Amino acid sequence: MATIDREQFNENFQYYDDETIQEVIENFLEEADERLAKLEINIQELDFQNLSFNAHSLKSVIGNFMAPRPYELARKLEELAKQQSQDHIEEVFFELREFVHELISELKIYLKTK
Repeated sequence: MATIDREQFNENFQYYDDETIQEVIENFLEEADERLAKLEINIQELDFQNLSFNAHSLKSVIGNFMAPRPYELARKLEELAKQQSQDHIEEVFFELREFVHELISELKIYLKTK
């Protein structure tokens, strides 16, 4: 099952030229591992303030790509951080990381087909 809703993705980027879309994707690809690493550190340190900020930031970026499952997981992580709850926080993060890697794979394929 695809991580990206292609119909929504195409609608979201319909007014952008290929070069701009490529730049947005490449910026995400360059930053994704660092973003995930920050989230993991925030969780290990129980730094809920930065976890909330970083999860919100990742959620916003993911939203550009119309990837509902990783978006929802980032939203859930942000919400747990706001509540300062450790309840299932690692599980949510691990699932988010898995879906972000799937998103990365799909975006790389998209770039190769353009």
